[in-house]
Amino acid sequence: MGESLKMTKLLVIGDVIDDIIVVPQGEIRTNTDTRASIEQTLGGSASNVASWAASNKAAVTFVGCVSTKDIERVTKDFEHFGVHCDLQRSQNRTGSLVVLVQGSNRSMLTDRGANQDLDLDNLTEHKLAAYRYVYLSGYSILNKSPEEIQSFIRRVHDADSTLVIDPGSTGFIEDYGIAKFKEAIDGVDILLPNQEEFAVLGTIAKTIIVTKGAFGVDLYMDGSISESFDAVEVESIDPTGAGDSFAGGLLAALVPGLEMRNAITAGINCAAMAVTTIGARPRL
Repeated sequence: MGESLKMTKLLVIGDVIDDIIVVPQGEIRTNTDTRASIEQTLGGSASNVASWAASNKAAVTFVGCVSTKDIERVTKDFEHFGVHCDLQRSQNRTGSLVVLVQGSNRSMLTDRGANQDLDLDNLTEHKLAAYRYVYLSGYSILNKSPEEIQSFIRRVHDADSTLVIDPGSTGFIEDYGIAKFKEAIDGVDILLPNQEEFAVLGTIAKTIIVTKGAFGVDLYMDGSISESFDAVEVESIDPTGAGDSFAGGLLAALVPGLEMRNAITAGINCAAMAVTTIGARPRL
């Protein structure tokens, strides 16, 4: 593949999740009814990133694993956003998630389902060489050994691609083992943690972009803070997927070669748009 084509392509790897988003209209009452707005969408952290990147004009391929019976449904959903799919099949159910939104806080109940069957070994150096940037969701690390992830990282670098990892979930990282997780992702080029994940992992990558919600974004280079960026002030309706939309906007800007500070600004603007609607994907 020609270098000019590689320079325009992004590979996103990770979860596909059927999201059920619940926004109560007031305090939740136990043992009785509480009125709520409920919406079901296709989500998953990496799925959201791919959709937002494509909506920002990036050429995106998504790799994930879903139930065999959902291949057609999921492929069509991604096509709506302009994302090309290379889905793996599983006999397990497609992952599902209930998101409970209460103001700026959200609680998530997760069944990863078929996502746990994602095979990273299928992504050979030859396949990876087609992409300038490769994004891996931290959720896809959690049922794999550090040796498996290190093998994948070597293949990405041997393909002369840049690897971006979002750690995914503080709770799941602690379940996996913090030291073990750090060992697994050693060598990542760009890390995209939120504040809580950064507090757990520290400055373990050359480039770290810390998202802080309404408090903006911090850029760390070589272990020290390099620059801080303000968030865009908007009325947040649903923070679900804010970090994913930031990553999508960021990557869509990085792939064609925009400098880092401008790419971060693009990510911030994308996240500001995302939190003003219910759901974690772009509105078509």
